[in-house]
Amino acid sequence: MKIRLAGGVVASGLCAWAARPAGPVRLPGDTDASAARPGEAVALGPDGADGEDVERAVTELARLVRAGGVVAAGAGVDLGGGFRSARLDGARGDHRDAVLAALRVVGLDNAHKLGDRAGYLVALFGPAVTKRVGAAAARAVGERRWAALHLAVAASDVLGPEQLERVLALEAPDDADVIPGGPPSVLAQHLRQVFRDVPRPRRLDLILDLWARVLEHHGGVARRKRRLATQSSRDRVPDLRKRRTHYEDQKILWRVRHALGVAEPSLADAARWVPDEPYWRNRLDRVLNDALGATALLRTAVAVADHCLEDGLERSSGVIATAAGEVDDLHATDSARRVPGLTGLPARPAAYVRDIHRRLTGGKPHDAKFAAYVRPRLSCARAFALLIIEDVEQVMRELRGPHAEHLRRWAATGLRGWREGAGYVRSPADWAGIPPWTGPLLENAAPLHERLASGQDPADVETVGDLLWYADVIDALARLHGHEKAQATPGTGEPWFEHDPEPVTERLAPRLDSVTLAVSGAAQLVALGGVPPRGARTWTDLTAGLLAGTAIAEALTGDFAVPAALLERDGTAVPGASVRFKVARSARDLSEWSEYMGNCIAGPFYIDDAKKGRCGLAGLYGRHGLLVANAELLPLRPASRGWRVSEIAARFNDEPDEELERRFRDWVATIPGPVKAEPARVPEEPPPVRPAPRRRGAPRLVEDVAPKLGPLAERAWRETGPEVLGVYAAVAATPPDAALVRLRRLGGERLTGAVRRALEDGAVDLAGLWTATGRRPLGTALDALDPALRDRFDQLPLLLGEPPLPKALRRLVKLPAIADAYALDLAGRRTRQAIGLLAVQDAPALAAAVAQRTTEPLLCALTVAVTCAAPDTELETVTAPRSVRVPGFPATALDDDDGPWRRALPVARELGADTARFWDEIAAHGLRVPASWLPPGGWTALWARAHSRRR
Repeated sequence: MKIRLAGGVVASGLCAWAARPAGPVRLPGDTDASAARPGEAVALGPDGADGEDVERAVTELARLVRAGGVVAAGAGVDLGGGFRSARLDGARGDHRDAVLAALRVVGLDNAHKLGDRAGYLVALFGPAVTKRVGAAAARAVGERRWAALHLAVAASDVLGPEQLERVLALEAPDDADVIPGGPPSVLAQHLRQVFRDVPRPRRLDLILDLWARVLEHHGGVARRKRRLATQSSRDRVPDLRKRRTHYEDQKILWRVRHALGVAEPSLADAARWVPDEPYWRNRLDRVLNDALGATALLRTAVAVADHCLEDGLERSSGVIATAAGEVDDLHATDSARRVPGLTGLPARPAAYVRDIHRRLTGGKPHDAKFAAYVRPRLSCARAFALLIIEDVEQVMRELRGPHAEHLRRWAATGLRGWREGAGYVRSPADWAGIPPWTGPLLENAAPLHERLASGQDPADVETVGDLLWYADVIDALARLHGHEKAQATPGTGEPWFEHDPEPVTERLAPRLDSVTLAVSGAAQLVALGGVPPRGARTWTDLTAGLLAGTAIAEALTGDFAVPAALLERDGTAVPGASVRFKVARSARDLSEWSEYMGNCIAGPFYIDDAKKGRCGLAGLYGRHGLLVANAELLPLRPASRGWRVSEIAARFNDEPDEELERRFRDWVATIPGPVKAEPARVPEEPPPVRPAPRRRGAPRLVEDVAPKLGPLAERAWRETGPEVLGVYAAVAATPPDAALVRLRRLGGERLTGAVRRALEDGAVDLAGLWTATGRRPLGTALDALDPALRDRFDQLPLLLGEPPLPKALRRLVKLPAIADAYALDLAGRRTRQAIGLLAVQDAPALAAAVAQRTTEPLLCALTVAVTCAAPDTELETVTAPRSVRVPGFPATALDDDDGPWRRALPVARELGADTARFWDEIAAHGLRVPASWLPPGGWTALWARAHSRRR
């Protein structure tokens, strides 16, 4: 009897048993051979084996598979009684994958179950393995440094024995998942692809540098989590805001009573009261002292997270003592006085700073009771800081103009006492202030870095008006979030700094979440045409060189020729598999998938076939919106028979869930193929022979399109009107001529923050912003372009998408006649994405804007976006599940092809909505909106309001 096993091995004279729910099944003997699955784990043993021996062997096999996965069975593990594990033909990967997986299960003490030592070492590292490499591998196994062993096994194809010893000696913290998954053979394939043109001596340095950078990334993630864990998991900002508002109101009432000499002033008395200089001075001093107190709490929380409670408090004792000395006990006690109906947190951080200082200097033991006292007081540092930043912004707005003199006198005071205890985070020699604020505060005096003389103590020169203390509190907040300091965002408006800036990464730049993702991302760049620089000494140099190739941007252009049968099923659920089918429409989809999945689906062979319509490439999304598998679908022969799954793989090319794969293959088999068209009727007489037309030269996009598109774009730009640029200028907090440039440079989160601040401050209203973002001069110009010219250049629609653009289109949009129109279109699309994100986040600024003024198209698009996203916020149901009738006047229906809800679907996609989920959400939950949007009359009142102002 012959049994075909994985790797092309044929076992003769043996029998195979597979585990089944009813017990061991002999293959192929007791049952039909069709019962065996490709790559299935089996127990190989003698033909006449006793039934009990078979039972024990199959039980051991099941235990091995549970612990190491089905791949471990391919290592030939001794199962006892003359049985060994194996996998049937059709398994993925190679022998090294199986040996490593099995070694993780049996460990060093039982490694003899894999056969002789030389055999499994050769399987792991190849025939050139040395005794020193074997000893280093044994140490790695004994110390359970599986990530280093995994990397060494994969790198054995590109490194020599001495270099492998260095890799096997690598260490990583237990909580750093440096290589989260995927077989070594896949990582080996990617390493060969990346290092094919890299000199051998450089390869080890690049791998070691990559390891260090991945550890640095994980260290940063762990540090951020550790620091944020010192803060309350509950959002204390709303409650604390009410508490501080009440505290400030009481201060004002006390001033009014004292100034007017009445115990209970009337509303008219309060209206006649004019705040005097002592009031403004006290308020400014409170804001400053609160900022210093919040800075001290934040720095202490960071120190405690990094160095434990005892050491962290000792390191922060100086800044705590200094902050405690800035506010006297009377004011601290007053701010901590309980107010019925409000949070028990003090209105000012000074109370907690004083409490911690007293405990540190009180001589009491630093025991568990001490920790239980200190930690809750540190857990509110973030909430205090966020509100104090708001207070600074409000004070600066209120005191400009008629009260500027009060500001200037306050700004002239020094900060020596604070600096002696707190020191500097930002260098005063580089501090240029915040010009829109520091200019009026300092009466346009030179910034701090210009006023400092050589060798002069900065504390003698710095004043409150330099606002370096304001940057300090935002820097301390940034450190709590894992950053070194806050990122300056000049021109974007208050607060001028981002405490948790969005990482700026270049598109397609390999991620450093793991070695596996980093190498697979680099391999993808090589596959797309990137060329590794021969002189690269670090991983950053290598990836920068790969990204510099123009072939990459050109490879990602153009849409796929997706067959109609697959497009019709885009976004549908796969029955019984708990996944949703999404078809790739362009190479950009593949690049995003590959970046997360760590596979080669964005390779040129897949892209070329998809562009020509030879295959369909798909992603399968789970219940939580995460990509769980990629698949390639090929037409059967003949194509009218339908489709089949050519490849399907989970993350890092792992095998997908068996049940998911089975159900997906069954579902794909039901997709019909294209219907063959009737043959064209052959004319009775052949047409006359015409002379061959003169061959035209290759079309030149810029030369042929620019003379026609330029005037159309200029005309559409002139018709836009200055009010549109004024809206964007309010969002960017810049003059109109700089607004589009500024918005283009903002990342997604920073642009969202700019839109949120513009709505909060009333700089723009939502309806006006919506109208402005709908003005697309370049889109208008393309619509007016000669259709024949558009058909000649199928790349032109890419102008209406996100960069990067092909080289020819980049030249086109740089032309003066087209540049402004392109910038305005890009700003409109990105701003709408920011609006969509605020809607899904249920941002208070957007909720207030919707309540203030809205229109039918705007309200429909926002509602569709929220319904599709189904966010974890408080939502109100507008229609019952499966109902298409929307309440309110005028009456509308979701399925009306000419109605506002159908028209809102493409607009909602601009907001970032996955509208393929719309009807599923309607069936499950109905149409829904955030509860914060609804006025007292509910949805019908909001719907009526959207129409009452329509013109």
